[in-house]
Amino acid sequence: MKSLQTYVVVLASIAIVTLVAILLRNTLTLANFTMIYLLLVLIVAISAGTIPASLSAIISFFCINFFLVPPYYSLLVADQREILDLVVFLIVAGLAGRLGSRVKQQANEAQQRAHEQALLYQLTRAFNQLVHPDGVYQTLTHVLQTDMRAVWVEILPMSTNSPTHDNGTVYYLLLQGGERIYATVSAAFDTPLTESQLALVNTCVSQAAMALQRIELSERAIKSKKFEEADKLKTAILQAVSHDLRTPITIIKSSASNLRQFHDQLSPQEEHEITETIELETDHLDRLVGNLLDMSRLQAGALSLNRRLNDLEEIAGDIAAQSWQRTRQERIKLCFPEDLPLVSSDYGLLRQAVSNIVDNSLRYEPADQQVEICGMIQGREAFIKIVNHGETISDADKANIMKPFYHGRDGHIGLGLPIAKGIIEAHQGRLWVEDTPGGGATFVLTLPLSEETSDEAKNTRRG
Repeated sequence: MKSLQTYVVVLASIAIVTLVAILLRNTLTLANFTMIYLLLVLIVAISAGTIPASLSAIISFFCINFFLVPPYYSLLVADQREILDLVVFLIVAGLAGRLGSRVKQQANEAQQRAHEQALLYQLTRAFNQLVHPDGVYQTLTHVLQTDMRAVWVEILPMSTNSPTHDNGTVYYLLLQGGERIYATVSAAFDTPLTESQLALVNTCVSQAAMALQRIELSERAIKSKKFEEADKLKTAILQAVSHDLRTPITIIKSSASNLRQFHDQLSPQEEHEITETIELETDHLDRLVGNLLDMSRLQAGALSLNRRLNDLEEIAGDIAAQSWQRTRQERIKLCFPEDLPLVSSDYGLLRQAVSNIVDNSLRYEPADQQVEICGMIQGREAFIKIVNHGETISDADKANIMKPFYHGRDGHIGLGLPIAKGIIEAHQGRLWVEDTPGGGATFVLTLPLSEETSDEAKNTRRG
């Protein structure tokens, strides 16, 4: 229907030009008329194509001969020289039609390539942002239906109920990346695709296959990293079992054996010392096993927080009281301001983190001095400082003491500080170590404290 309208418009244009030329044939020359008709042929070629342009050139040739060349209304030519003009016009009009049509075709092809490049660029950007295969399938389906005018698109075998489409053309394309076939794309179109359209569909499908391959490789890399971390954790745990765990087990076994074999020969004081050694080493072993379990939970990301408003001074007081019960010595000094607000945190986990740091500090604290636990507020953060007055930690140790299974100065593996760091970071806080003025190490941990939480906490304390 559109083609018929094109030919009607072409014939009407020639008729109008011919009518005007008849009115002006006593004024204009044959060269003028041929130039006007040549312009008309060129316009038809650019707007309608080669066949309408060729048809307009032939009709224009006969119109010039019949209406504008004497004798009028006849195909005879009175002046034989004008035959050459008509022949040259026909040749030039034909060539102009072909060239104009070619220019239009090249413009359409350039426009089509630009459209295809824009479509592929948008498609590639969309695929690069996806992390799940379902998103790739949905994006490909949307592009084929919206931009390529597909009647329906199905991804097989994800969908097995493809609708019927009797009057169109169905294409089946493989979603294949390398040797891996992910699925089959089934797409139906009302009319058969041109060669360039089919190539564009194939490119879209290939881009989708590359996106699926990238997602698969990323998932493999993540799994490989998890396996590697799990293997490192397993190796570290085995090292811990072979060293740190074996030591208290050996002491417990030998103490129990001595108590059994030499029970009649031991004084009450010696029996008390042996039983106390067994108890202390059992507690030590229990802490080691607990630390290994906590580290495995942190490595697996299985740590969950039960947040409440807690008093940091109360947590520090519990740790100081526990230390006194173990040693019967006041090894810890507390310094907290009275207006310190409550902090949203998991009481048990935060207490464990601070206790691990305090235990590490007590291990290196001189017998005649006390570890200080101080609290303060700076900006929107609550600070807890655990101050040790022993030896200053070297820069190399500062960079490693919070890494899991690092061997400290006493030869034991480090688990307490990495666990504390993991707990603090789970609270969106920070933990680092500084030098204590005069010698020693000061561990600084921070917990976030928003203005709303700070106001609520202060009101809670006043209540």
